[in-house]
Amino acid sequence: MKGSRSLSQFLTLALALAPLASAWPEWLPDVDSLVVRQDDGSSSAKVTAAPTSTAANSKETSTDKNDKTTAVDEPESTNLNTAKPTTADSGDKTATGNSTAKATHSTFDAQDGAGGVAMITPATTAGTTLYRIGDPTPITWVWNYTSLQGTPSAVDVLVSCSTATATWTLTQNMTFDPTATFTWDTQKYTESVVASPLLVAQYTLIIHDSESSADATAEAGYLAPFNGFQFGLYTSRPYQDLGEWKCATCSGALGDAERQALGFAVSMSIITILSFTWYVTGFAALL
Repeated sequence: MKGSRSLSQFLTLALALAPLASAWPEWLPDVDSLVVRQDDGSSSAKVTAAPTSTAANSKETSTDKNDKTTAVDEPESTNLNTAKPTTADSGDKTATGNSTAKATHSTFDAQDGAGGVAMITPATTAGTTLYRIGDPTPITWVWNYTSLQGTPSAVDVLVSCSTATATWTLTQNMTFDPTATFTWDTQKYTESVVASPLLVAQYTLIIHDSESSADATAEAGYLAPFNGFQFGLYTSRPYQDLGEWKCATCSGALGDAERQALGFAVSMSIITILSFTWYVTGFAALL
C-alpha cells in the first residue's frame, strides 16, 4: 500500500515538472552549448565551444565548475557576391585588350558578274602551247585579273590532267598581285615528285582563291575558279643520226614477199571471174 502511494506521488511530480522542462528560459544558454572542459593537466587550458553565428560576428561560450571562459571571434569577411559566371559556347564575345576582328564578306550586285583571269603569256591566240618535261628553261605564265571587286588575299595554282585523272598543286597561298607571274621548273619538279611523274598529255591550268576551292561556285565580284588555259607536255628522246633512223611506216616500196602475195591475189581473182562466167553462160558466151 505504501509502495503504490510512493509510485503515484512520483508520477504526479513528473507530470508537474514536465511543463517546466518544455518552457526552458530563453535567457539561459542553449542546452547544446553547455560543454565540459577537459582537464588534461596541461599549463594552458583548451576551450571547446559550439559556435553561435550571426550575420556580423560569432561568439563562443564555455563553462565548467570552477572557470568560465568567453571567446569572441573577429568578424569574418563574407563574399556577398553570389553571382555565378556563365559561359556560352556560341555567340559574340566581348573582350578588352588586343583583339582581331573578322573581315566582313561584302555582297556585290549579281549583275556585275564574277571576276576572272586573262592570260598574257602565252597569248591565247597562239594556239596549243607545248612544253618539254625536264627542260632547263622554266615555264613562265603571266596573267592579270578582270572584274574583281573583292580582291583575294592569296591564290592557288594547280595543273590537272584528264588522262591521268590527277591534279598537281604547284603553289599555295601565292600573294595576290594585279599582274601575276608564276614560273614552273619542270626539271626540279620531276626530280622531287617521283611517285607521281608528269605524263605526256594535255593539261589544264587552274587558278582559284586560296580561301575557296577549284570547284567552288562563282560569286559576283569575287574571283571565280579559272581553268581556261590548256597546254601540252612531252618528253624528249636521245639524238639519233638520220642515216641510221628507219621508219617502219614511212616507206611506200614493196618487198619481194609483198609483190608475190599481190600477184597471187590478182591471178586468183581473174581465174575466179572466168570460171564463174563460163558456168553461168556457157563456153559460147566467151567467144
